[in-house]
Amino acid sequence: MSAAPIPADVRSWLARHARPGVPKYVALRDAIVASVASGRWPGGARLPTESEWAAQVPLSLGTIQRALRMLVDEGVVVRTPGQGSFIARRDATEMRSPLHCRFVDDAGDGYLPVYSKVIARASVEMPGAWSEHLQPAGEVVRIDRVLDINKEFLVFSRFYVDPARVPAFATLPTRKLSGENFKEIIWRESHQGVARMVQHLSTLAFPADVAGAIELKPRTPGSLLEVRAYLGGDSPIYYQELYIPNNRRRLRLGGD
Repeated sequence: MSAAPIPADVRSWLARHARPGVPKYVALRDAIVASVASGRWPGGARLPTESEWAAQVPLSLGTIQRALRMLVDEGVVVRTPGQGSFIARRDATEMRSPLHCRFVDDAGDGYLPVYSKVIARASVEMPGAWSEHLQPAGEVVRIDRVLDINKEFLVFSRFYVDPARVPAFATLPTRKLSGENFKEIIWRESHQGVARMVQHLSTLAFPADVAGAIELKPRTPGSLLEVRAYLGGDSPIYYQELYIPNNRRRLRLGGD
């Protein structure tokens, strides 16, 4: 099997993913993930070897190796001894590189797969917890999802974004939003990545609608993770609520 080609315009391809203060290996990782999300490199495609990368991209071999290791750790790339590195084949609803639902696997060096399904999308006019963060000029879009963590338990997500800033969240068919990593949509639309997050974790009894969506009884106790995300320059981009039932897994909370 021939390797997936490195884009001919490799310098501009990488430049689109470079941001001030972001390491070069992260920019390369982001460029590869964007190519996967766009369909340029489908599941099963073999990637160029490290030496092939080094011959064509203006990056050191160490930088290339670190980017590829990061992709392997995230499950985007799989390595087969004697054959090479391949884009992982995935269920259409499996999310690539989740940012907020990174539940640590049994080995302790990876994360459990997350399967995402959009169950509702609506325009919201009334103010709420998201209003002070987003400060929208008009309506915001709210997207409700059920996140299946390794077929073990369900997490309920409410995601709020200003459609004037990222129109795709209002226009894409909901079936296309299922399985998507929303931060990758933001990147494709704005060419900016999430630069900073402020997260708050609290405990509560789940409201009836939330509990019902993830197959629990009303008032079941659990955790609420509130996320306020920013692009570069501290520009607010989304607000998200994640309702997480009690479970045996460790959740990695990070700002990266």
